[in-house]
Amino acid sequence: MILRLRKLIRCRRGINAVISNVILTGAVIAVSFFVWNWMQYRASDYSTQIGSATSSGIDKLKERVAFEYVFYRTAIVSAYIMNSGTVDNVTVQTVYIMNSTGAIVKTDTNPTLESFSGTPMPYQDLDISQEGRFQIPLGSGLVPGSYTIQIVTGRGSIFVNTFKV
Repeated sequence: MILRLRKLIRCRRGINAVISNVILTGAVIAVSFFVWNWMQYRASDYSTQIGSATSSGIDKLKERVAFEYVFYRTAIVSAYIMNSGTVDNVTVQTVYIMNSTGAIVKTDTNPTLESFSGTPMPYQDLDISQEGRFQIPLGSGLVPGSYTIQIVTGRGSIFVNTFKV
C-alpha cells in the first residue's frame, strides 16, 4: 500500500491537469468578480442618470412664466414676467421676437433679468412668485403691427406672448 502511494506521488501525469484546472478556476472567479463590480458601478450610474433626468423633466413641467406686461418704446422691447409655477430657479435662456409672419426679428441669448427698479437680479433667475423684467434692444425700430415674444427657459420650456406696436 505504501508502495502504491509512492508510485502515485511520483507519477506526474495527473498533477498537470489539476494545476491547470485550479489556475483556470481562479481566473474565472477573478474575472467574474471584476464583471460583477463593473455591473454594480454601471447600474448605480444609470440609476443616478435616470433620477436626474426624471427630476429635470418634472421641474420642466412645473415651470410657468406669466407675462405681466410687454411694451415697445424707442427701439427697446421690455417684458415684465413672473414665475407663477411651483419650481424655483427659472432662468431666461433665449428670447425671440417675431413679426406677424413668424419671421424672427431679434434673438437675444441670456438677457439680463432685472428687478422692477432696474437693478440686476443676483442669480439671474426667478424663484416662486418672483417678478422681474428684461429689455431687448433692437437695432432699428419696429413697424406698426402685431409681434410675438417667445421665451425659452434654462430647462427648455417655451412661453409665448403677443404685443402690438
